[in-house]
Amino acid sequence: MKWIVFSDSHGNTKNMERAIQKFENEIDAIVHLGDYVEDVEKIKNIYTNKKILQVAGNNDFSSIPEEKILNLNEHKIFLTHGHYYNVYFGVNRLNYKARELGVNVVLYGHSHKPFVSYEDELLILNPGSISAPRGFSVCSFAILEILEEIKYKFYGFFDEDIKEIQ
Repeated sequence: MKWIVFSDSHGNTKNMERAIQKFENEIDAIVHLGDYVEDVEKIKNIYTNKKILQVAGNNDFSSIPEEKILNLNEHKIFLTHGHYYNVYFGVNRLNYKARELGVNVVLYGHSHKPFVSYEDELLILNPGSISAPRGFSVCSFAILEILEEIKYKFYGFFDEDIKEIQ
């Protein structure tokens, strides 16, 4: 299964649409990690054949849960926006929560900065912001491939091109 992972769209769906168009034939699901979950409604209307996974962020006022745990293949995945875990100052609290929940993958947003950590078989990944990057020069997202092994790639918007970020 392959997911395209977004966070922090803040009312701007243009980049999400561009990214989905580029990877539409490769992805099985669209993940939005909060802050303007209503943007996902717009995307849903266009890409009705894709599974949608989402959690609410600190700027969302909806009935969508703020956290989710999913089981996929042999992986247990925690989705959160991240605002309850002080992620501006690191992922220690998020790491502790992941260990408490017994998950091996955490996807979060909130900081608007792409980030990845893989330690002791726990992957923690933030795709950055699809609309308003901080401390990073481009809007970004991630592609996550979930099989026996989990693989990920970050992508960014460079003028009119979408390119992998190393």
